[in-house]
Amino acid sequence: MARLLALIAALLLQAAYGQPWPAKPVRFVVPFPPGGSTDVAARALADKLSAGLGQSVIIDNRAGANGAIGTTEVARAAPDGYTILFAADPVTTLHLVVKNLAFDTLRDFVPVSQVTTQPLALAVHASVPAKTVGELIAYAKANPGKLSFCHSGTGSGQHLSGELFKKMAGIDMVHVPYKGGGPAVQDLIAGQVPVGFLGSTPLIPHHKSGRIRILAFTSLERFPPMPDIPTLHESGLTGFETAQWLGLLAPRGTRDEVVHRLYLETAKALVLAEVRERLAQAALQPVGSKPAEFAAVIRADIERWGKLARELGIQPQ
Repeated sequence: MARLLALIAALLLQAAYGQPWPAKPVRFVVPFPPGGSTDVAARALADKLSAGLGQSVIIDNRAGANGAIGTTEVARAAPDGYTILFAADPVTTLHLVVKNLAFDTLRDFVPVSQVTTQPLALAVHASVPAKTVGELIAYAKANPGKLSFCHSGTGSGQHLSGELFKKMAGIDMVHVPYKGGGPAVQDLIAGQVPVGFLGSTPLIPHHKSGRIRILAFTSLERFPPMPDIPTLHESGLTGFETAQWLGLLAPRGTRDEVVHRLYLETAKALVLAEVRERLAQAALQPVGSKPAEFAAVIRADIERWGKLARELGIQPQ
């Protein structure tokens, strides 16, 4: 009986995989709460993908543990193309700080396409007497141990970008981890922490109001939404480049033709004016890379941040 049931299950699975994809709605798991930039981007893309795929694309927010809860759910899902992770870059750093993580990004997922990119911002509270990166570095050297910087959590890309800045600039700042970028932004605005390495989107309105100053972005080229602000690369830290990205990951074992179709429809959607406008409102830049290109980004991030974490002595807890 057990063998018979196993055979029936295998035949049903084979029959399901043999159907043209998609034959039913596709679910995008967003591992963060509604309203954030990840959620905004997922909904902007899903609206147009529904038309391209001929099936509804449903957004399912599964927040918690800095993205680990939703990511784990997708890693364990059937690789049938109907459960897709709308991932953010923490999938390349979570293993650095979380012991016995329930998924392995390289082992458990197949990249589909990078959807967006966005540089981080180096910002200071208005009370800090530095209006340029050079002035901040000089101030830090003249006042060792006085400055601290906030970020979204230990081992995050924001944290490691701040540590990379310290290393390249030859300065010392104490890192102050938060449980997410939101609380860190609020304390930077309030002056509780003088410096922040944070996502660009939530900082822009406060820069414009004068409550904080964005000194530089972490991209090699200037950030189109704020072209008057320099990059760290052009501010003396040659080659400094980090970014936050969003992208689609499918469970390992998903058929190549499903991955390719989803990539093609994603690339088509990201050139539409309506989608680009919605992303621009969140200060997100569309990408639409091929699966192999996105895989290279993921591998490079894992290698780079892993090396820096080892140098800093960061251990999973």
